Amino acid sequence: MENFLISLIASLIAVLIAIWIERLRMPKLIIRASESANSDNTYREPNPRANERWKFFRVEVENKKFPKLLSWIPRQTAENCRGKIEIYKKDENSPIFVYEGRWSSTPEIPHIPHEAIVKLQHPDPVTLPVGEKEIMDVFTKSETDEAAYGWNNESYFHNWRNNSYTLVPGEYTAKVKISTQNGISFDQKFQIGIRKKIEDTFIKE
Repeated sequence: MENFLISLIASLIAVLIAIWIERLRMPKLIIRASESANSDNTYREPNPRANERWKFFRVEVENKKFPKLLSWIPRQTAENCRGKIEIYKKDENSPIFVYEGRWSSTPEIPHIPHEAIVKLQHPDPVTLPVGEKEIMDVFTKSETDEAAYGWNNESYFHNWRNNSYTLVPGEYTAKVKISTQNGISFDQKFQIGIRKKIEDTFIKE
């Protein structure tokens, strides 16, 4: 009987360790804001926005590596990652609008109407191997506008200024949610400050 109990306890411990390791192997996405993720552009001819400055405010998403102590455990790739962005007025609990995220590395909207509609409804996902990073757009601001605008695939149909996602000067909170095909999701909140000048506008943790 004693040997049976010892064997049973050992088996349970082995199962618990296996479950623990399997959970550790799941992707671990870190979502952060940094100036290096943003894109500040002054467009040139023949771009229709020639001589106009636009800044794209973005977040960086990384599938974090294990620390060296656990580097022997193979972490999974984060498959088919998709984003959703919720925008709140500062200190309010209900979003003023929600939109599908756009990964900056994915192709722009095609000119073929049917394909464009598909991209609107189902933006391209990205896959994040361990240690790799991708950039997601959050909002954009032109130097000629006081307001900023939430940015995603819909923006291409609104001359880059989607009035449905207008951010007038003020304070906001953005919640960025990333879901994966692996069955797990991650979210992170950011502070947004919209100012009349691009230089004073920000997104930060």
